Amino acid sequence: MEISAQVDTLCQQGEVFSLNGEHGKLAKSFWGWLAKLDPHMREPAPDTIGSVSGERLHVQWWTDHTGGWFATQVFDKATRSAWELFLVPGSAGQPMAGRRLCMGDTPALEVLDGLWLEVFGEAIDSPAAQARYPAFSEMVAAGSNPSGVTAVRDDSAHVARLQSDVDYWKHLATSLSKAALTRESVYTPPPPADSPPAPSDCVTAPRKWGLKDIAEYAEANAHRITILQRAISATKRSSFENPDLLYACLELLATEYTAVKTGKADRNAFKTKAEAMGVDFGGSVDPSVAGELGDLYFIRLGGRRRFLDQHLGKGGARDPRYCMRVYFCWDESSQLVVIGHMPSHLPTSYT
Repeated sequence: MEISAQVDTLCQQGEVFSLNGEHGKLAKSFWGWLAKLDPHMREPAPDTIGSVSGERLHVQWWTDHTGGWFATQVFDKATRSAWELFLVPGSAGQPMAGRRLCMGDTPALEVLDGLWLEVFGEAIDSPAAQARYPAFSEMVAAGSNPSGVTAVRDDSAHVARLQSDVDYWKHLATSLSKAALTRESVYTPPPPADSPPAPSDCVTAPRKWGLKDIAEYAEANAHRITILQRAISATKRSSFENPDLLYACLELLATEYTAVKTGKADRNAFKTKAEAMGVDFGGSVDPSVAGELGDLYFIRLGGRRRFLDQHLGKGGARDPRYCMRVYFCWDESSQLVVIGHMPSHLPTSYT
């Protein structure tokens, strides 16, 4: 059954990846991986829709007549989570795969990350341009209905995104203008004429961190800031194009913000520096809204459930290449900032 045109219609914006692997082998690896978690899981027969419950997992699936293309929705009793994953052909025949955590906390993210890296890691080619992760029900409809799926297009969301981009660029221009005025108002006197130049061999260039280095950075700076594994995993797989800004924000939280929270600095100094960087600081989302989104805005810290109530952000658009969010909270016991998610924008509603 050819569903590539329907899939291209459904995939509009989100975490979807082009693959370079053989889809039949990937499908077998996926079902084999599930069987490691729950021995009751078996690869389904081709061209079927169904569900199976084991000791740990409850899995709903759809596969096409080859058995290589599939969509699944998995409920994991051990991690109290729900997640979805699909493997389908694109319009050019190149395999596409995507994943989404619908409900769950750090343990669920670690399970999903482990599956993704082991089964799809070597086959990942690149993020699919302007792709939206289709829901499991949409994938089932697209794969099982020969006449296709009716899609309704509404330009209002697109217009809202464009307006958000305009607002972001206006804000950036204003922030850069303020920063330029601040730099021009500070006079630094030249060094005395008789002072010897600093020897060039004593100057060490600062480390330039990439997104893939986030685990190393977290370990090296654990005494200054706490970065949870779920934030490290999300950063490693991110397509954000300005890692320097992300690390500058982490330094801002580890120094200025920590100084404010420990009573060693004035809050306005932190906000002024954030504005000079073109970064917004404020609350993450209303607690009532966060409660409707499962555990996305919550972490486990010292045996307690904690709300990621603050965030640093830049960019109003949801394109993960240009939009940055750092969600965090303050831990009184360790006197450190705790990063729960970055650098992508968490959803603010199920829609």
